[in-house]
Amino acid sequence: MTQASPTRKVRANGQHAREKILLAALGLFSKKGFTGTSVRDVASAADVNLAAISYHFGDKAGLYRAALHEYLDDAGDDIPAFDTPGLTLEELLRRYMRVCLRPLGMGKPALLSVQLRVREFIEPTGLMESLAEGRDQAYALLLGILTGHFGLEAPDDELEALAFSIFAFVGNLYSAQDHLAARRPALLDAPDAAEAWEERFTAYACAMVAVESERRKAAAHANQGPA
Repeated sequence: MTQASPTRKVRANGQHAREKILLAALGLFSKKGFTGTSVRDVASAADVNLAAISYHFGDKAGLYRAALHEYLDDAGDDIPAFDTPGLTLEELLRRYMRVCLRPLGMGKPALLSVQLRVREFIEPTGLMESLAEGRDQAYALLLGILTGHFGLEAPDDELEALAFSIFAFVGNLYSAQDHLAARRPALLDAPDAAEAWEERFTAYACAMVAVESERRKAAAHANQGPA
């Protein structure tokens, strides 16, 4: 029987320690923020010494960047096309929700990473320069879908309000996930959670668009005045 070499065992143990550190850091950073979390806090939560954190991540900033990026680096792979001719609004919104909800199917670390990114919006550290860009691109994509649906050359105030509202309830799923997990854990933990939220959010967004369509028709009719 072949025994594992000492080198392989050390590498395996090292990877396990790194994973423990990163998971502990995710939990602490997402709840207490960058300034509220010390390297010693992370070491204690992960049951490792400070030297292990230094070895794997360099410093606190390096650990924070890893927590922000490592579990979500592949979340944008295989993004469905949004410029396919003939797609209905519902199909476009469903594709959009599928992209936004990808982390739900990637496990707890990915959810914590999203929660940490949401916190980074509120309490920016400057350690994730591309964060605002990614958020703005996601919002611009949604705004473009809605602008095209209403046949506008450029979004007006009401369309911006509609896009902002849809964008907000998707983001709230991540920012308030602790509250949801405490009340209805199956909504996050079920094997089909991502698909279920995709279905819900697509329906909610379509309903909101329908309300806005009726509002615009009523406003146009009122502006025409009596026949």
